[in-house]
Order: sequence, then C-alpha cells, then structure tokens
Amino acid sequence: MKPLVSIIITNYNYGAYIAEAIESALAQTFADREIIVIDDSSTDNSLEIASRYPVQILKQDNSGVCVARNNALSIALGTYVMFLDADDRLVPTAVEHMLAALQGQPDAVAYVYGQMRYFGRKEGVFASMPFDGRRLVRANFICASTLIRRDTLLSVGGYDDGFRMLREDWELYIRLFTKGFSGQFLPEVILEYRKHKEPTGNTTRRVKALSIAKLFYLYPSLIWRLFIRHPLRYTYYMIKGKAWSSVRDYGDKAELHGLRVVKDIKS
Repeated sequence: MKPLVSIIITNYNYGAYIAEAIESALAQTFADREIIVIDDSSTDNSLEIASRYPVQILKQDNSGVCVARNNALSIALGTYVMFLDADDRLVPTAVEHMLAALQGQPDAVAYVYGQMRYFGRKEGVFASMPFDGRRLVRANFICASTLIRRDTLLSVGGYDDGFRMLREDWELYIRLFTKGFSGQFLPEVILEYRKHKEPTGNTTRRVKALSIAKLFYLYPSLIWRLFIRHPLRYTYYMIKGKAWSSVRDYGDKAELHGLRVVKDIKS
C-alpha cells in the first residue's frame, strides 16, 4: 500500500496565482495525495477560485505563514507532507520522484529537497547542493518546498512563528540538524518559484538582520560566523526585536486563530 502524501498550499491574497498552484498539485503523477488549501483571511477572490477545485479548504484569522502551516499540519493525514506557497508551482513528477528518494532512507533523513527554478521577474535555477550541515548553518541551500516526514516535523514542533516574516524554512532545517536529522538532495527541478514582488529595500534588510539575530540567539555555536560579520547591527536587532521572547513559538494554534473548514471534499 502506497503512503499518503499531504500537499498543503498556503495562501494570502494570491487570487491571481492560486489556480496554477492547485492545478500543479492536482497534476502530480503520484496519485495517493490529499490537497489542503489554507487561507490566511485573504481579502481578494482566492477562496472563490480555490472552491472550484476538488481540494479541502481551511481558513484562519490572519496570523502568518508559520501558523497556517502548523494549523494545516495538525489535521493533515499524510505520512509525508509537502508545503507549497500559492504563488508557486510543482512540476508534475515532484512528489513521485521525491518520495522515491526518501523511501528506504533511515529515519534520520527527515526530508528530500530538489532544485528550484525561478520564473517571472527572475529566471534561472536556485543554487542547491547535497546536504552538508556545516554549510547549511552558513547559508540556506534547500529548496522552498520539501517532502518531509510528518511525524518528524511534529516531533520538533513544526514552524517557529518567531520567523514568520522571513527564513522560517531555514530555521526549521537548522533545528532539525541540531536534533540529528538531515536531508536528501534530489538533483532535479521539482519547484517553479515565482519572482513577482518588487524589492523592498531597507525593510528587507531590517527583517534579514533581525532573523540572523534570532538565529544567533537560538544557535550561537552554529551561527557565530554570520554574527561576527556585523556584531553591532545584529546585537541591536536582537535587543530591539526582543529575540528571547519572540522565538520558539511552535505548534498549531487552531483554536486561538479561528481555524475552520470552508470545504471538506470527504463529506
């Protein structure tokens, strides 16, 4: 019997793109999958578009991507889980090939990641590489969508809401590494990553600096090489952002953030 894979699509005001994301999930050559769309209280027509497809639809109060992923994870039924942002697309063989690469691996291999191809405002392939924990703590080389063992992800708490603005994936992979888990690299494109947002300049730099400060607070023995590049800047953001009180915010918050079922295809 083949395992079930849960594809979780997170959405906030991506009505212009969500149909492509859902269709790419439905077009997977691996048939044993459930597709869950979780909406973070969009104000556009996202839910109307999503409701046209045979997918389960959830909605929560506006709480950010980390809470959305954790909330959907809490009700997903799959042995394996893949997260997909609503403005991106999976290639048709993504789940089939990633699952084949993960099955048979020891439990310490928690996830499989492939290559990511940009489209839209930017083209090219994201520079990824075989897993190396020493390199991972210096820069994230892991694709935005991975196929991960659901039980393993739950065992480490899911996503940290302290990183909801940026680098939540990187923090998760570092946390898994500190707990003895690694990833398996699949050297083929599995994700098409849309580049459509305008550069945000100083705002992006501030958020990146705060995320490095938080990472250093959590993993000082691993992140010190990044921290010493701009120690005064990162110390400032650590204090200003109160890193000690805004990290390790794990787990689903379904009741707190009003999670509700909009459409259940099983009923």
